[in-house]
Amino acid sequence: MLSFLRIAVVPLVAVLCAGSAQALPASALSGSAPSGGRQSADTLPQLQPGPFVPGHYDWHFGTVQVTDPFRGAPVDVTHYGRISYPSDGSGGLLPPAASTSAAGGFPLVVFGHGRYFLDGVWQTNHLQAGYLMDRLASHGIVATSVNLGVIGSYQSGIEQRGQIMLETLVRTLDLANQPGTAPAGLAGAIDPTRLGFMGHSRGGEGAVAAAIEALHGLDGLPILAVGTIAPTDFEQLQLPPDLPFMGLYGSKDGDVDNGWPIYLHDRALSQDRSFEYIHGANHFWFTESITCSCENQADISRELHHEIAMGYLAGFMARRLAPVPESSAVFADGPEMAPVTGQATILPLYRDPDRFQLDDFEAGSDPWRTSSGTSAVHRAFAFLFEASLDQVPYTYYHGTTGAVAGWNQREGTWFAATPPDFDATRWEFLSIQFAQRIDAHLNPVGLSQDLSIGLIDMDGDLATVPLSAYGDIPYPPSHQGSFFQTFPKKSVLRTTRLPLAAFVEANPRLDLDRLKFAGWIADRTASGEVAFDRVEFTR
Repeated sequence: MLSFLRIAVVPLVAVLCAGSAQALPASALSGSAPSGGRQSADTLPQLQPGPFVPGHYDWHFGTVQVTDPFRGAPVDVTHYGRISYPSDGSGGLLPPAASTSAAGGFPLVVFGHGRYFLDGVWQTNHLQAGYLMDRLASHGIVATSVNLGVIGSYQSGIEQRGQIMLETLVRTLDLANQPGTAPAGLAGAIDPTRLGFMGHSRGGEGAVAAAIEALHGLDGLPILAVGTIAPTDFEQLQLPPDLPFMGLYGSKDGDVDNGWPIYLHDRALSQDRSFEYIHGANHFWFTESITCSCENQADISRELHHEIAMGYLAGFMARRLAPVPESSAVFADGPEMAPVTGQATILPLYRDPDRFQLDDFEAGSDPWRTSSGTSAVHRAFAFLFEASLDQVPYTYYHGTTGAVAGWNQREGTWFAATPPDFDATRWEFLSIQFAQRIDAHLNPVGLSQDLSIGLIDMDGDLATVPLSAYGDIPYPPSHQGSFFQTFPKKSVLRTTRLPLAAFVEANPRLDLDRLKFAGWIADRTASGEVAFDRVEFTR
């Protein structure tokens, strides 16, 4: 290991630091791995039922007007659904003052289900996420699920789903003036300043459509979060920067099997966005009871699907709709998620709203320059190039540009220079995204890849930390399908956040306020091919 570092890193530092800093001295090579990776933490509260008993109110608001997808003229459809709310255990409303998340009233979330248009089923599709609605209610959030089957099975119906979901939000905020007898006090207990949308499949894209219209349309409503499960992407909508986003997607999804949820995430401008790619999860087991022959059995249980959805989506909504919004960084494979990440392989993609972006590979195809304008140097790779990661024949379904590197000896090295006077002490993590490419001849089938992530300061002091201490690069799953379903192979990026403190522990001489380089070394496996993207310093 030491001899390799002398060979591989010293020339890079000499090239990058020429005329401005010393070459890397041999004394810098004494750094070692940190003593521990992820530290233990309290479990995220939403992974367990909250302190409140969910109550239910089945509402019927008459009709709602939507655009006819065939003629463009307005058409009236029936408007009904179910509200889950924090109750006193006897069906009565729990006073908001009793809930720590409801300082000025309960937040409100509207949920839209997917299309499963079988007679006798579509009429109650809005109940298929009851487990998720009840988890929200148990944690002090009013959640209403609206029936979207009323618009029929024609076309995508995304605009119409969005219209119904938005009108559901508006009418629920005006619950006292709607038909029916709501639980006493519920109409006045909802906080109109803390609102969110969630949805599954076409209802997920409908949630995005409703949120965009609510934020920037005539309503001007304060939408603070959008969450989706396996959303479609018919309309190629783009979430705005001020709208936090969370998405879930399973590798064995047999309905939305074309990578659409990944494209929706990558296209989003949301400054705070999270995405979880779940190995072995399918599409319909996120519902209470629907099963579809289009995807057969999932590799994880329906119950675990539900636990994942409740942990990530209910947790996301609770944090973003809190009186003082909380960070979504916990969902980037934080130890708080161990009850589900310990049972399933879940690859997080996370973009921190507070970050310094060293390289996102979007500024051209020159592998020697970063998108922040600094130099990047690499050596001893079999190949390294920048390219679009929207390459379905190569199993990439990302709407981004990244870099692809392959090595067949333990010497591949990539480092990027930081800007002049860069002070890393204001940041807590080095964040970087990696993915193995499935079926690449340099990647041993079924094995994870590991790398050494490195930081070098102006004096040439080097510290390395194993990527696997905080997140490995698993081999992508390959699912056997049927005659009707082939489950396209997907190589999906994963965000790993490495604490800067771990680098200082590895080499106490490392000076973070005079940091010069950040990068990685392919020294832990004999061969491999990875894509990498978004090298960032974050909080």
